[in-house]
Amino acid sequence: MTAIVAPCRVDPGPWFSPDPTERTYAARQCHACPLLLDCMRQALAAGEQHGVWGGVDFEARARGCGTDRGYRVHKRQHEEPCPPCQAAHDEAVETERRRILAEAHAAGGTARGYWTHRALEEEACVPCKRACARQSQERRDRVRAAAQRGAPAGAQSLPLAS
Repeated sequence: MTAIVAPCRVDPGPWFSPDPTERTYAARQCHACPLLLDCMRQALAAGEQHGVWGGVDFEARARGCGTDRGYRVHKRQHEEPCPPCQAAHDEAVETERRRILAEAHAAGGTARGYWTHRALEEEACVPCKRACARQSQERRDRVRAAAQRGAPAGAQSLPLAS
């Protein structure tokens, strides 16, 4: 009977490295190991939170890597987010922007909808363009009216208490 030599037994450094890139490399090496599932089950049962076990980076798993929460953890720790966390965050941001856009469209177009289109790097729809133009015109009218009253440009009039 031949003994199984797991790659983590030859050089355990990458499996417990503080560098996420090295742990990603280690996780890929695990995929060829015949002990993959047993290793992962044992780590889950033991509640591992450090190192790579059975192809899973348990440090990334503990921080929630690959999720928007993981992205926020990276940022809180002043780290560059890993690619899976960045992708999850980008997806969450786009989903939220699409929700805002749906509300703007349900309202017949809004200035916020216009700027949301712009944030999504797409051409704004006609109702949102019109709403933004209307809001801009109203702002210009307010500034013009204030100037005619002698108020400084940009100043807003406040109602007087009686």
